[in-house]
Amino acid sequence: MKSNVKTRIQKFSTFLILIVMVVICSFLSPKFMTSTNLMNILKQVSIVTILSFAQGMVIISGEIDLSIGSLAGMAGTYACILYVATGNLLLAVLFGLLLGAVVGALNGLFVAHFGLPSFIVTLAMQTITFGSICLYTAGNNVYKIGDFKILGQGTVFGVIPITVVFMAVMCLITHILLKYTKFGRYIYAIGGNKDAANAAGIQVRKTKWVTFIISGVFAAIAGMILMGRLNAGIPSEGTGYETDAIMATVVGGTSFAGGVGTAFGTLVGSLIIGILNNIMNLLGVESYSQQIIKGFLIIIAVLFDIRSKRGKRKMKIMETTSEIAQSSK
Repeated sequence: MKSNVKTRIQKFSTFLILIVMVVICSFLSPKFMTSTNLMNILKQVSIVTILSFAQGMVIISGEIDLSIGSLAGMAGTYACILYVATGNLLLAVLFGLLLGAVVGALNGLFVAHFGLPSFIVTLAMQTITFGSICLYTAGNNVYKIGDFKILGQGTVFGVIPITVVFMAVMCLITHILLKYTKFGRYIYAIGGNKDAANAAGIQVRKTKWVTFIISGVFAAIAGMILMGRLNAGIPSEGTGYETDAIMATVVGGTSFAGGVGTAFGTLVGSLIIGILNNIMNLLGVESYSQQIIKGFLIIIAVLFDIRSKRGKRKMKIMETTSEIAQSSK
């Protein structure tokens, strides 16, 4: 009975932390609970959240993608350039998605088929994507992007920011992929135990390759929304977003060891990071201090993940030992 209660508490612990944070922040600043500020939080976290969904799927499969931030900047800026040249928004968006898929496919090719460490491959791709767009633009930003800004500044029914709608749609897509498809079950199995998944007949290489392609497409979507919100194509703007994405996924309960994580947990983790950033800004905390705090938050989240896994292992060992003892009587 106690173990069941403990399991339920652990399952909803991230959501409980979110509620506690909202209550505490409402006392720390009178501006926090205003409708304007809450809507700003949702708009601010939308891009990081979409990137977090991409990062979450990759981490669940037992890998990591450090290129999503720079890829977002590259794909978003190239899409802006094409839109300025052609005036065709659909063509620009499709081109951005294609770029994301190609970069994701290259990551997957080197990781899944050639067996290179994802940390090294995606770190290298981070440099390649950033360098390629800076080389093409000579390090300059792209301005006068016209209606492209709708992707980041438009509203639905004149009330709901389109960035929030994108975030909700991507959350739903991620949830369906992870919970209701074979692909989702496969990446959980691969992240949990790659050798066992391989022995069960799961195409590990193909699944990981597809995971990186999806990650690239998600990153491209986030990048185009980001440039629309900024009303300019800024290649350097995506840099650093991969850190926030990792932080949101880990805080949201995704295990760095792989095999564990949900779309809802990632969303809650992203909201926790967004609220933390917001309250620190409202309280006037220096930006460098904010970086230190967020860095420690990652360490604490990973430590909690490791300790909880050790606890589960101990429980399994104790259960197995008791079963053996009962069977020997």
